[in-house]
Amino acid sequence: MGYQPVLDGIRAVAVVIVILYHAGFEWMHGGFFGVEVFFVVSGYLITSLLLDEHRRDGKVSLGQFWLRRARRLLPALFTMLAAVALWATFFGEDHLAQLSKDILPATFYVSNWAQIVGDVPYFSTEAPLLRHVWSLAVEEQWYILWPLAFVGLIGLAKGRIGRSRLPLALAVASLASMAFSIVLTLSDAPAISLLGQDPDRYNFLYLNTISRASGLLLGASMAFWWRPWTRRRTATTTPPGGVSRADVAGIVAVTAIVAISATRAADILADASLYRLWLPLVTVLSAIAVGAMVDPDAVHAQRIFASRALVEVGKRSYGLYLWHWPVFVFTDVRAAQGRFVPAMLISIAIAEACYRFVETPVRNGALRRWWVAAEHAGRERRTGIAALYVFAGIVLTGTLGARLVTAETFDVAVDESDVAFDPSVLADVSTTVVPPTATTPTPAETTPSAAPTTTAPAVTTPPLPRRVVIVGDSQAHSLAVNLPSGIESTFDISDGSVEGCGVLDEGSVRSARESFRRSFAECAGWQQEWGDAALAADAELALVVIGAWDVFDLEVDGAAVPFGSATGDERILAGVRSGIDALATAGAHTVLLEVPCMRPQDVEGAGVPALPERGDDARIAHLNDLLRLVADQDPLRATFVEGPDEWCNNETIATDLGYRWDGVHVYTPGAKLIYEAIAPDLLTITA
Repeated sequence: MGYQPVLDGIRAVAVVIVILYHAGFEWMHGGFFGVEVFFVVSGYLITSLLLDEHRRDGKVSLGQFWLRRARRLLPALFTMLAAVALWATFFGEDHLAQLSKDILPATFYVSNWAQIVGDVPYFSTEAPLLRHVWSLAVEEQWYILWPLAFVGLIGLAKGRIGRSRLPLALAVASLASMAFSIVLTLSDAPAISLLGQDPDRYNFLYLNTISRASGLLLGASMAFWWRPWTRRRTATTTPPGGVSRADVAGIVAVTAIVAISATRAADILADASLYRLWLPLVTVLSAIAVGAMVDPDAVHAQRIFASRALVEVGKRSYGLYLWHWPVFVFTDVRAAQGRFVPAMLISIAIAEACYRFVETPVRNGALRRWWVAAEHAGRERRTGIAALYVFAGIVLTGTLGARLVTAETFDVAVDESDVAFDPSVLADVSTTVVPPTATTPTPAETTPSAAPTTTAPAVTTPPLPRRVVIVGDSQAHSLAVNLPSGIESTFDISDGSVEGCGVLDEGSVRSARESFRRSFAECAGWQQEWGDAALAADAELALVVIGAWDVFDLEVDGAAVPFGSATGDERILAGVRSGIDALATAGAHTVLLEVPCMRPQDVEGAGVPALPERGDDARIAHLNDLLRLVADQDPLRATFVEGPDEWCNNETIATDLGYRWDGVHVYTPGAKLIYEAIAPDLLTITA
């Protein structure tokens, strides 16, 4: 096969669309398809190299194959992991807790499975530093298992007929992988049980090795039967005008992949259509592109995709992929895309340095040459140098390991302010009034003049503290974790929030801030989580705190659903009612807290930028009208309570980041304001 520079050109296109996707550009929100291109290229290239070695030597040296892969991949990965750990240790403390969970799976190439059973789905708005290494894990698992399978299959497939069936078997395996994904989209049952957990269906579909092996298997199948460099090229293979069918097929396939990447939204990650149509289509298009580009007849396509610029990017695609995402997270590119150019320049510089001083030297045998030179220097010196490196490695690894292991989960919402709850707000609330009940005389007591009598209202003192579980989105979490001191004698507060989720579990956000995208597919099952939290807390009252995610226009199944439309209102009403049902089943009375006027601001560490819809008071007012409507229609199970007037009527407080650290989520002073405003209502509601 030899070196095929055009494959590096295809890699360059793939890594560019992935980088643009990770940067959050509106016009490349489907750039995750670039990973599928990498898979097909890897399947084709690795299998072609194995075939070349087997035909040349009559066997495959597995040890040498894995050694070459290790020299190609491990040094750059370990360098990136060490650099990320060092940066987070000294400058990114808020990333340490998540990094401590992710670094070992990344080191041992099982990140995709770790993310499946973890608590941060791939399509979450959170941005773990090592989120992107899942695809490297899939490829490395392929590099370990496929050579073993290759040797076994070659040994079993005796003769020409037997070996001619191998590509067909691999193509069928690729189709089976696609079918596996499709079948899992047809059922509402959990995708699979792993380590006692039922992982998110679409997170599992996107990350697991079985379903993502389709591209690798199809590339391997092609390598058996499509080896066009073995045939002699003649002038008759190129039609008049000099443009061959291979030229057309290759260019059209790559163009189609880029077009799909540019037109599919990021929320398709949690949509069945991705696994039923778009991923299989991109897999096939990638195979067509690779097959056409390596054809000697594809002169014009190769002139484009084997150009020096693309080839040089392709050679560095591994390093660019490794480094760009951590740099994007450090610089928070997705929150302000004006940072993209400087972040990209930093990524390119680091990737180039890694390519020149780590990847290339190790791949060319620098470690072996160093060891030979050390041998010539004498045993004692060699042993001393080796011991020094081992000692330095142990110290560095131990220091970083200890820091990561002891890292506490950083919660940007937690405030350490010492603010006390004012019990005087409860001065007029000392009893709970039970409604009067009517009684009817017994037959023996009945006289013509007898009439039902009414018992006097029963007055009882509510047992304190009242057990309250706070459910809802991240606003609920902030309210639950920032308790003013002294409140525990009045309320026993539990946190039952589902961060990032209001009362919707399908569709995606459409914001005036066009670079922002958010799918609600990961929120499926939030009602159950509310109910479970209420049961666990044995809650009398469930305080529902929502609004951060319920004020947006939506896109559902490709159709626009504007906020305030009849369809949009019905979705919110249905969601709130389903939440009330879950809480009532758990024995809790639902308290719908008035959604506050928000004043969102871009602040460091927020994760979500300041979205204008949250600051639209008219939208907030309409959402509160819907909540009042639900409470009015279901008074026995739900009550609407008004929050502090200050959020809408006092701009000094409403915009003070000491009250709400990003203009949306409260710190302790803001929580105190809310609790003191609603405490009388919470004490007089009959659960």
